[in-house]
Amino acid sequence: MKKVGDIFKQLTDKQLKDNLENNEGLFLFKYTGVASADLTKLRSSLKSVNAKMFVTKNSFINLALKSINKGKEILDFIDGPTALIFVKDNPVGASKLLTDFVKTHEAAALRGGYLNEKVINPQDFKILANIPSRQVLYQQVAVAINGPVAKLAMSLNQILSKIAYALKAVSEKKGK
Repeated sequence: MKKVGDIFKQLTDKQLKDNLENNEGLFLFKYTGVASADLTKLRSSLKSVNAKMFVTKNSFINLALKSINKGKEILDFIDGPTALIFVKDNPVGASKLLTDFVKTHEAAALRGGYLNEKVINPQDFKILANIPSRQVLYQQVAVAINGPVAKLAMSLNQILSKIAYALKAVSEKKGK
């Protein structure tokens, strides 16, 4: 019969490996000195940007990161109580939430992580947080694409207007 600790270790290891392999990003977050109620609010806020927080022992985290190819470079960021933030598809939103949280809770800190196989240092979170939202980027692309087309349409319209005025002037001159 297995011990409860062994069962917990197996479940945690499986859950960690699944999350590490099925998410495009992992952020490491130091949460020492943060109230439990604040962490609960952070967890629910992270759900809105399709991210989730996972807390477990550092030894489990180290084993899981060593077993996959993505995480070996970020083992140095794990020191003391560390929460894992798994990011599914909105790293900018998660980064903004975490950066704002760290600003209001001085004891918390962003340690690093990876995003699409690239290691992220703590200073990279500020860069990520300053990127506009997806919706704003879509609008900027639409404006950038629409701008030249609108100018072309206006130019063609002006050319046609000038031709129409010239034809009208010629017809008035011939009519006199």
